[in-house]
Amino acid sequence: MNDKKPVNIFAITTILLLISTIILGLILGKLIITRNNEAEPAVAETPTISEEDIRSLKAEEREDILSDMKLRLVNGEGSLSIFKSYFPDNIIYVNNKNNYVFADIIPGLAKNTYKDENFHQDDNGIITYSEDGKVITHMGIDASRFQGSIDFKKLKDQGVEFAILRCGFRSYGSGVLNTDSSFDTFAKNAIKNDIKIGAYFFSSAITTQEALEEANYVLDIIKPYKITYPVVIDFEEIAGDTYRQENLSEKELTDIIITFCDTIEKAGYKPMIYSNLKGFVGRLDLTRLEKYEKWFAYYSDTPYFPYEFSIWQYTESGKLDGVSGNTIDLNISFKDYE
Repeated sequence: MNDKKPVNIFAITTILLLISTIILGLILGKLIITRNNEAEPAVAETPTISEEDIRSLKAEEREDILSDMKLRLVNGEGSLSIFKSYFPDNIIYVNNKNNYVFADIIPGLAKNTYKDENFHQDDNGIITYSEDGKVITHMGIDASRFQGSIDFKKLKDQGVEFAILRCGFRSYGSGVLNTDSSFDTFAKNAIKNDIKIGAYFFSSAITTQEALEEANYVLDIIKPYKITYPVVIDFEEIAGDTYRQENLSEKELTDIIITFCDTIEKAGYKPMIYSNLKGFVGRLDLTRLEKYEKWFAYYSDTPYFPYEFSIWQYTESGKLDGVSGNTIDLNISFKDYE
């Protein structure tokens, strides 16, 4: 038996052709490189960074961040404020479990164009917003029976242009509908003193049927009055107690808001949603609520909310002459409602 394997002429020819092609390619490549080197000046090689250098740079950056945080904490700045500066692409808030939440900013939602440097606070704590050196915001208050008696003439003399008044509420425990006992007096006195009014209702609805009931209840209350500012659904968590809405899903609560707002709008009024950062970002589907104006509650010298909003409630402890309850919520509106 012959131990030698037969030679495949076709295979040998193919291999030789492949090798010659590679060699030719290398020669041509060398010629091209040589030619380019003759035509153009040599480019300096990019210096490489070693793994040790990278580790050293990261350590220095970490130390810089820690030093900055330490200095800011020593100077009295809050941890949440510091986190916001380091995570500009997130909305940061503290949830009910006292944990920090870093929510992504939704790219498709319309953003506000307010600039922090355009907000100004005077010695009395009154905040305004200016453009090109001119104040463009309108000063307002919101009030309920908890403010006691209010002298709206004194408020007008201090620059108050609008008042959003609580017309009613649904009890967060029992679910009973109630009218705010001060609404009629406040509304008449505000209008008498040329202060424009809106109305808000504290909602505890847990179904769209209840939201519809609340909206119709509000429409009955406000019918006799000249309402020029928005009619607002106010939803809030109840700290330290159980409440009807606390276990609603994002979809359920958003459906309730939409039902209320659509009913108000069909009656010819401007609907609006009131809440704080955690309420808007943590509990609602904002992609379904873009058509409705927002009233944002955030107690600071500048607002922290990337999306569009029309009214900002910046303090719950404002001081104005004429309020027997000692303090009152202060707001600015970025538009005037007629």
